[in-house]
Amino acid sequence: MDVTSWRERRRSRRLLRHMDRASGRSGRARPGVWLTAAAVALVWFVGSGSTSTFGPGWTPADLLGPRALVEVDGRTVAVPRPASSEGRLAPEVPVTTSGEHAFLHVHDDGSPVGYDPCRPVEYVVRPDRAPRSGQSLIDDAVQVVAEASGLVLVQVGETDEPPLMDRPLIQPDRYGPGWAPVLIAWSGPDEVSELEGQVAGVGGSAAVPGADGSGLWLAAGRVALDAEDLGALLSRNGGYERARAIVVHELAHVLGLDHVDDPDELMHPLTSSRTDLGPGDRQGLALVGQVGCEGFS
Repeated sequence: MDVTSWRERRRSRRLLRHMDRASGRSGRARPGVWLTAAAVALVWFVGSGSTSTFGPGWTPADLLGPRALVEVDGRTVAVPRPASSEGRLAPEVPVTTSGEHAFLHVHDDGSPVGYDPCRPVEYVVRPDRAPRSGQSLIDDAVQVVAEASGLVLVQVGETDEPPLMDRPLIQPDRYGPGWAPVLIAWSGPDEVSELEGQVAGVGGSAAVPGADGSGLWLAAGRVALDAEDLGALLSRNGGYERARAIVVHELAHVLGLDHVDDPDELMHPLTSSRTDLGPGDRQGLALVGQVGCEGFS
């Protein structure tokens, strides 16, 4: 984030709290309420007035086990089942550095909530307004956080989805029945009010329960980048590295890192001359990449 004053720093902290509330977080992340599939079928039958005993996206196979529920656009829907997997997609990144780091979402024991390392973290890009070198900037920033976390991030296409801070976590008409992919969108303060002032980017993810109601993982992350601010930065000498650092900062929020008070870390809320990950940043990303996989004990 490109902020230069104490007031802007306080504003950035309020913004992250706002994004966490939009994701459904209040204090520590907690799993959603879940019922047996039979009970869910009854809820759908009574609540919707439909003659079908299955809600949207349900099949008879869902009666074989319990399902967690989430609310999407005022409707209760079943948490998506994860794709099949044989284990981690990439080796864990060992923790070799130590420094200040913090997590946006944590379990009761203080361990981080992260994306499932046994499935790819899929993302889409809204290219509208993108400055020259915008896609290269995203590609390079994605590579930085992927290598530091041991997570596999895969772009699955482009989109026209607006970068709403309260974006729906499941968008079947746009992306299918699973969690919405991470959205990376070029935007501006006329569309995203959180980009007003000297804020060049905002990012975060939602903490969601597993399909059977157990565990917590991150899903449906979103990043909004100020195209005008980053475009101006890219035009300056050494600007590419500084712009990439801003995108890396926001993607680290998506993967679960919070701000820290140490100005020598990239996750400090004020920009500085640092353009690479600090020791605490690397430690935090390695830890969020070591979370367990859904469906694996």
